[in-house]
This record gives sequence, structure tokens and C-alpha cells, in this order.
Amino acid sequence: MEVARRSQDGVAARLGPSMRRMTLPECRGYIHARAAAVLEVEMDLLEKQIGCGANLAAAVRQRAMSEIVRLAIGNLLKATRQASLRKAA
Repeated sequence: MEVARRSQDGVAARLGPSMRRMTLPECRGYIHARAAAVLEVEMDLLEKQIGCGANLAAAVRQRAMSEIVRLAIGNLLKATRQASLRKAA
């Protein structure tokens, strides 16, 4: 999803190292909260570009947030695995 992909760098900049110590549900909530402002900027751009209605915008926003959370957790797991491999070596 394009909106989620465009938001990824901005979201990553807002996430802190504390999420490494969180449970998965806590981590999801943290990412969701931190990503909201970044997503709103992207959604404003999208709404101006295509002039979508409120219902479509809400559906895109929901799907984009789910994708942002999925991508951020995937990046966290990848970084955790890489750190573990470096310690083992």
C-alpha cells in the first residue's frame, strides 16, 4: 500500500528503542500511537491528490495503519535477529 510505504520513514523516526522491551500488543499500540500524525499528513496529501470521499479515506487510513504496524514490527524482529546473530558470533 502506497500510503503506508510513504509513511514508513517518518514512522521509523518517531519510534524509540523502548519498544524492544514491550510485549507484542504493547508494541502494536505504541506504533499505532506514534504513527498517527505521520499517517494524517500522508492522508491529507492523498485526499488533495485524488479528492476521495470520507468513506474511502477512512478505509484507506485503516488499511494503511495496519500495514504500517506490520512493517514496523517486521523491521523490529529483523533488527532483533541481527543483533542476536552478532552477539553469537
